[in-house]
Amino acid sequence: MKNPLEAVKIFLGVVCVAGAFAAAAFAPGSGAGQPAASVPDPAPAPSATPAPSPSPTPTPEVTLAFTGDVNFADDWYNMLHYAKTGGVEDCFDPLLLEEMRGADILLSNNEFAFSHRGSPMPGKQFTFCSRPENAAIWQQLGVDVVSLANNHCFDYGADAFADTLTALSDADIAYVGAGADLEEAMTPRYFTADGLTIGYVACTRAEKYILTPEAGEDSPGVLRCYDPELAVQVIEEADSRCDYLVVYVHWGTEYSTQLEQAQTDLATLFAEAGADLIVGSHPHILQGAGWRGDVPVLYSLGNFWFNMETVDTALLTVTLTGPGAENATVRLIPCVQTGGRTSVLTDEGEKERILDHLNAISESGWFDADGVLHPPEEAA
Repeated sequence: MKNPLEAVKIFLGVVCVAGAFAAAAFAPGSGAGQPAASVPDPAPAPSATPAPSPSPTPTPEVTLAFTGDVNFADDWYNMLHYAKTGGVEDCFDPLLLEEMRGADILLSNNEFAFSHRGSPMPGKQFTFCSRPENAAIWQQLGVDVVSLANNHCFDYGADAFADTLTALSDADIAYVGAGADLEEAMTPRYFTADGLTIGYVACTRAEKYILTPEAGEDSPGVLRCYDPELAVQVIEEADSRCDYLVVYVHWGTEYSTQLEQAQTDLATLFAEAGADLIVGSHPHILQGAGWRGDVPVLYSLGNFWFNMETVDTALLTVTLTGPGAENATVRLIPCVQTGGRTSVLTDEGEKERILDHLNAISESGWFDADGVLHPPEEAA
């Protein structure tokens, strides 16, 4: 039989070992006796956000406007009326002024000189000159650019012509078709409106006896188109630099609705060179319209505000919704000049009379009752 004391020692050793294992099992940080760590749910996959639709490009809308011949000569009848009445509001009716001032770009024909200097050109029956301060009248009418390619801008000589360029520049009115030298006379003018660049070129071949000098390398004058080579060169260059190109031409026979062969030939050349619109002046009366492909030709807009006579006239407007002639709507607003005042015709019978007359004398195309010009392939 074993020694009882030895048995007690063995028992106590077993108890101590068991207690040590138990203490270790439940010691802090051991993980034992702790709740099992929860495994997080996987994060949901991000939902795809649709790319925003691109905003549609807004359609541009640009309004151009054009008049025929205008004369501010101090001693001429309409300017005497202006001086007597005291302002453009008595020389143009409110409807017409609204149309003119509302255009993004308005072009008119400056058929006179601005100067206190010079004397009438010898050999000319009619010569026109206005005080330089009258250039502000263009601003009052809403005009942005004028054509000097005509047979009266040089009526009072070289000094007066130089004063004309200065007066227009001082009034912030652009000019085209003439200049201090040939380079300036051949320089197109460009305007940007609603994202579209509009170009303007002007030239002249309007004198039976050629008195107005042609601009030279070092001499002032106009851009002529009796020989169209230089004008075609300018048109081709301008066409490459703008979205819509206007060519304004001083041509034709005064007081005749019969077109000259030179007018129809030049219209073809200018359209082929890149013109999107061809507008004429000089005959002092309305002439008909025509087309060269999709290029409209308005052969003459007549006298717009020139004298005291009663004469049919018009304001031409073009609405552009994009580049090129294919995005243009051309509209003629029938007007009358009488007693030194030009007004929009509101009488439907009178409007119809003018539009019917233009349809009868037009080379091609037709005007509808609203004055919109349509190409010949669009049936009336």
